[in-house]
Amino acid sequence: MKPRTTCGPLLALALCLASLTACGVADTGPTQAGSPASGLPGQGTHPAGAVHMYFSSRLGLERVSRLYHGPDAPQAALDRLVSGPDPAERTRGLISFIPPGVPAPAAVTKKPGTADVYLPPGWTTNPTALRQLVCTVADAAGLTHRTRLEDTRVKLHRPEGGEPTTTTCARS
Repeated sequence: MKPRTTCGPLLALALCLASLTACGVADTGPTQAGSPASGLPGQGTHPAGAVHMYFSSRLGLERVSRLYHGPDAPQAALDRLVSGPDPAERTRGLISFIPPGVPAPAAVTKKPGTADVYLPPGWTTNPTALRQLVCTVADAAGLTHRTRLEDTRVKLHRPEGGEPTTTTCARS
């Protein structure tokens, strides 16, 4: 009787390792990759951030993101909201119930969990447009003060005066 050898598995492992180390790619050495990181932004500058707007679709309100530079996320978000969906967003079926050409409301967020919005004269009373506005400013205020969207109370101040309406973002 001949003794059996177990070279088969060891030979297979050696061939596998050899194939992994001999792939034929030569070392290219260092390459240029641009300037090194420069650290924190200087005083008076603001890093890029994202603001979120809410546009309408057949599914309800949908959140979209856009970049901005600046300290005031709520106002930046409202400025972008009134400009309406961009071409790519329109292609996805997003629309705005805010009439074109209306001025952006002014947003003030002094403390966590609240936002005051001052509506300009002629602002629409369309309920979907108001939901777009409330969710957009609540999202931005939450980003600024690290509060949840649904926990931010938005006070809508109308140009004709009267008691402001307080609401939250109830997306559907």
